[in-house]
Amino acid sequence: MNSTKYWIALEQSHGIGPAHMIEIHSALKKSGLSLADLIGLTADELRKEFQFHEKISEALAGLESVLPKVEDDYLKLLESGIDVVPFFSELYPSRLADVLGNALPPLLYVCGNASLLGQKGVAILGDRDVSDRGEMISFNAARELSRHAMTVISGFAQGADLIAHRAAIVSGGTTVAFVPYGIFHLKVPDILKDVIDLERMAIISPFYPNREPNKYNAFIRNKIICALAYAVYIVEAPAEGGIFEAAKSAHNLKVPLFTTQYTEFPKNASGNSKIMDELGGVPVLGKMENDMLMPNMDKIIGTVKFG
Repeated sequence: MNSTKYWIALEQSHGIGPAHMIEIHSALKKSGLSLADLIGLTADELRKEFQFHEKISEALAGLESVLPKVEDDYLKLLESGIDVVPFFSELYPSRLADVLGNALPPLLYVCGNASLLGQKGVAILGDRDVSDRGEMISFNAARELSRHAMTVISGFAQGADLIAHRAAIVSGGTTVAFVPYGIFHLKVPDILKDVIDLERMAIISPFYPNREPNKYNAFIRNKIICALAYAVYIVEAPAEGGIFEAAKSAHNLKVPLFTTQYTEFPKNASGNSKIMDELGGVPVLGKMENDMLMPNMDKIIGTVKFG
């Protein structure tokens, strides 16, 4: 039996977090049962059979009452061709589990090629109001990564994010985009409409399908991006805000961190120096290629391949 909708309902149950879901899955795996097999059991029965503590037992006992609340959304996911990838699926990226542990997003809602989650990738992040120079850097950085068969990972915002995704696709590469809202709110931006190829792209939400976008979601999304990436390249970051917080996440998660070194920093790259000075970000300099100044991605590529 496909128990995906039961796991969706469980995540929506009061007081249940990723660590609880991991514990429940471990117990079920040992017993050879599925989550659906627990429907109808009382909290007392669950405690006696599995030694779950009270919070988990109560949530599982109440799961049957949560199911109707997710049923319509689950059917809509099926009709839309959205894949739901739970943390125990073979498609779920082991990288997220390794880096985030019990804080991993337990369910990923994927539009496109879910197998791309398992490929080595580099995050390219930058301010929504990236400079003209930053746009060129984002595009050329993504193109260079694609040449080396590395997946580009980013958000889905205007500016550096969408430029990086477009560059990866037109260069024949692959790309993974994380959105800060439920997948039902997804709209393909104009910049991607003429190139989008869902065989070479995955658009992912770690949030319940109808969840509205908000600033807090964006911070969570950026942390997940950093955890999935084998290196994080911040093209341009203001001195505070979401992109600088993403750099902090990369630093705290011990993911190799890089940022653009400008001779004169654009307005929205005022945080780049702080990333280098305070967070140990490695500077990305320019190199001449066919009479054009390009971002030198050699250290990033070397770190991912051999680090």
